[in-house]
Amino acid sequence: MFCGKGSLKGFDLKTIIEDVKKQSLRKIYLLCGSETYLVRYCVRLIKKAALGADENAEMNFDSYNEQTYDFRAFADSALTVPFFSSYRLIMLEGCNISDDIDAFVRLLDELPETTIILIVDKSVDKKTKLYKAVTKYGYVCDLSEITDQNRADFIKKEFAGYGKEISGSDAAYFVEYVGGDLYNLMNEADKAASFTEGRNRVTRSDIEEICCMQTENRIFDIIGEISVGHGEKVMSICADLMYLKESPMKILRLLANEYLKLATLIELKNKGLSVSSIAGETKTPDWLVKKKLNLVSRMDSRKIRNAIELVENTEYKIKNGDLDMQTGLEIMLAELSCV
Repeated sequence: MFCGKGSLKGFDLKTIIEDVKKQSLRKIYLLCGSETYLVRYCVRLIKKAALGADENAEMNFDSYNEQTYDFRAFADSALTVPFFSSYRLIMLEGCNISDDIDAFVRLLDELPETTIILIVDKSVDKKTKLYKAVTKYGYVCDLSEITDQNRADFIKKEFAGYGKEISGSDAAYFVEYVGGDLYNLMNEADKAASFTEGRNRVTRSDIEEICCMQTENRIFDIIGEISVGHGEKVMSICADLMYLKESPMKILRLLANEYLKLATLIELKNKGLSVSSIAGETKTPDWLVKKKLNLVSRMDSRKIRNAIELVENTEYKIKNGDLDMQTGLEIMLAELSCV
């Protein structure tokens, strides 16, 4: 379910929404960033505004990807007059334009007012000719700088669309617990809304009962069990993750990252920073900082350093072929649980 434009306040979409409202579309748009949900939303928004929804829409729409992109074919399409429509829309998704960038920029000068180019890419270098050309002739919409607070606000509005309330702290917990991009959050919100049918509030216990916990949280659980020497529970969680098709190498790297984060937390705590200051410094919700501080209170810096070294040494042995991935991971976890 999508609740409409109100759910998107705070994101870098205002210019596109205004262009659509005013029916004043630009010559070229570049959508970049990791939030696939918002990128796809913008694509639908621009496509509907440019082409409408009648039978002629697809006749005036051409799409190229990394495999099908050919500059000459693209240029011919871009210079073609639309068929019974105000606009012709050309979408380039994941295409390597750099080899033809000079010709591409010249094409923008010649582009008829009836053609709109929509580029979709994961990232863009602001120093490139492409970025400069798009900012000159159109608009760059960067959807990669979305914070956890943005996501929590989004989720609160999504639940409101289902007629559900959720507190600010529980929305932040939902984002951290579920993880992933907005697509994943939306899917889990839909499950939670269905699970709480007949009630007007979603609680933390609902989230824990129905939603899928992200792998990073299970990694945190592993470290928590390691800290109290519960070797069997450590192995059980690890087995659960591998049953869910998580690779041993990914588990290894996530363990390394989490231990490094805990080391940073101890360092900031030792400097006398408050919970809110640590949260701001690490861009972590207050409640999660408290949870991690509770964990590190059972650990010291030496144990964390030893764990980081053991993880790095295990990864080195696996890469060198001295250990297979699963055996190496299990041996390492057993050693950590005994420290």
